[in-house]
Amino acid sequence: MSISPERPSRLPGTPGGLAFPLPRPLPQVPRPTVPAVPPPPATDPFAALPYPSPGDRIRAEDFTRLSQSLRIVADCAQIAAQLFGRTFGEARTVLAGQGYGITRVMSVLGNEPAGPDDTSFDTRRVISVLPVALGGRDVVAVVSETVDTRRFAPDLSSAAVSYTYRQAVETMRSVLGEAGLAGLPMATPELRGRSLAEAARQLR
Repeated sequence: MSISPERPSRLPGTPGGLAFPLPRPLPQVPRPTVPAVPPPPATDPFAALPYPSPGDRIRAEDFTRLSQSLRIVADCAQIAAQLFGRTFGEARTVLAGQGYGITRVMSVLGNEPAGPDDTSFDTRRVISVLPVALGGRDVVAVVSETVDTRRFAPDLSSAAVSYTYRQAVETMRSVLGEAGLAGLPMATPELRGRSLAEAARQLR
């Protein structure tokens, strides 16, 4: 019995041919990709946009400036999309390599680095990158927080724990601070001994 060098899917000479699975290629490990960030424009076409008067001749240079301006708008969207979700340290390296300057960095809750040499924001994720001015080289960046700083209200309806009003207030204060308890308690009229119609009129 000989096996064809083409590796048939069934062995010859066997009843009906003995099937065996064909080899499958190993899954490829995804390689890290460098964000494709376009370089800043050499000149600012927005400063030279034409403003023709009715009857003026439209020149080819006018269409060129309009096309360059639209390209810059598209590049800004591409930069924001390419750097979204990247670490700020990686985004800063890519932007500096293309000739951009980061003038300001702020987290979603308003925190800012101590100075240009502060690397504490390098591990945060980029949320947005915006140009200071269209056609320029300066950009600003918004990054995430290092930890989840959101505060969630505790579950006071758990069947395992029975809260009194005072215990519920203390639990809410320990989680939310004074933010959730700043208002005055709602005043309600005394309804004991009232009929349903009287209570409805008093609550209106």
